[in-house]
Amino acid sequence: MMRIRALPMVLATVIILGALGCGREASDEVGSADTEAFCQEHQIAEAQCPYCDPSLIESLGFCHGHGVPEAFCYRCNPNLIPAFKSVGDWCAGHDRPESQCYICNPELDPSRKETTPAEGSDDMTQPDGLSTAPPVRQGNVLRTQQPPAVYCSTSNLSVRFESPEIADQAGFEFATVESRPLTEIVRCNAEIVYDGDRYAQISAQVPGIVAEVHKSFGDTIESGDPIATITSTHLGAAKGSYLQAAASVALWTRNQEREAELFERGISTEKELLETDTHLAESRISLSQAKQALLSFGLSDKQIVDIHASNDTSARYVVTAPFSGIVVDRFATVGEVVDPARPLFAVADLSRMWALVDIYESNLRHVQVGQPVVLQVEGLPGESFAGRITWVSSQLDPQTRTLQARADLDNSRGLLRAHMFAQASVSVRDRQRSLVVPAASVQWEGCCNVVFVKTSATVYEPRKVHLGIATGTVYEIISGIEEGEEVVTQGSFLLKTEILKGSIGAGCCEVDPGT
Repeated sequence: MMRIRALPMVLATVIILGALGCGREASDEVGSADTEAFCQEHQIAEAQCPYCDPSLIESLGFCHGHGVPEAFCYRCNPNLIPAFKSVGDWCAGHDRPESQCYICNPELDPSRKETTPAEGSDDMTQPDGLSTAPPVRQGNVLRTQQPPAVYCSTSNLSVRFESPEIADQAGFEFATVESRPLTEIVRCNAEIVYDGDRYAQISAQVPGIVAEVHKSFGDTIESGDPIATITSTHLGAAKGSYLQAAASVALWTRNQEREAELFERGISTEKELLETDTHLAESRISLSQAKQALLSFGLSDKQIVDIHASNDTSARYVVTAPFSGIVVDRFATVGEVVDPARPLFAVADLSRMWALVDIYESNLRHVQVGQPVVLQVEGLPGESFAGRITWVSSQLDPQTRTLQARADLDNSRGLLRAHMFAQASVSVRDRQRSLVVPAASVQWEGCCNVVFVKTSATVYEPRKVHLGIATGTVYEIISGIEEGEEVVTQGSFLLKTEILKGSIGAGCCEVDPGT
């Protein structure tokens, strides 16, 4: 059996500070020396200001009742409310800090991320290997993303067993820190929509009445195909104005030529010549204005030339398709009054679609243009659709606090429909080699994420680690341990417990406070 050792009180005090990673003594001195000091910047007593004194986050510990560090718990300490407001971290709509508003930011809700293990349990992993310790946040940073605290002395401790046999009886299992290729996936909600470059709502460019409808739902159309005919008195009047202006130009052209000839023969005066020049210029301006009016109605230069050649003053206007595609919506009805602001048809090329991806604020730094994305659509089980991110928005949605990105998708099989919902998996890192440890080896000791390294048959050292991505079974190690070191997996929770028990003299093995 492991021997219970009682530690001297002085030693116990040192270990408590080291094991919890707290600067409690230092913060107590500040509070007692100047209890009346007030932080004008954050509108709170300096002894309670976590913005000016970050050590309070560690020394005050975690508020398990409200799922946040005690230093940031506004419900336990309402005096913090002016501090949140002073740094712009306040949700006026729900009367709470924005960083703790789970209504506006559901991804911040601890219950969505992790759950607390049963009291006394040493099983700190879910079936997928992810730690289930309560998430601790500093601002919006999850516990597993917290960098090691520089003032934490946990790494100075060590757990020492009296003999290798006693250590063997603990039933520890080990794993070697190794390098392996990792792929990081960000999963998001997405909606399928029409390709904005291949979708158009078509309107008549002149007011009038629908005389004929040539296309309906689902019809395939080619660019330039007629889809509706409109009777418009405005178009008839514009054609008449154009023909009148053209006739005026022809008349004053002949008059100007005649006056120029008469002026050269000395029969006409310079004044009469200038008058004809002026009338000719005015008629040409009128013709140009009449042509622009026809162009604004959607007529081409060729159609205008045909109007001039045939003296066409009819009021019939043909609406044509701007590109090839399928009629996906129809609003036109024969006899209906046409308003240019109201569409008659919607046309789309369905061979390509867009996926609008909603990226949580915590993941936005990872998603970039060019990254591959795979979508599983709710209505098409078993089907996957691949594409690439082609655009990332520059602003968050103020309601959902998500960032929108867009992926282009091939839809040559025609399976995708607009407004389908999907789950998007964005590959933000593809098979990059990284150091990893099993998820079961990582423990949260109240201040930092730690792993226990076996340094001898009887000695185990806690190492503060900075974690990267979690795949479900392993954690990426950014810093804290080296490749080839041996870490404890099964039994790591027991070692953490021994450190905390040892801090009050109730451990079953010796806890060395180190230096």
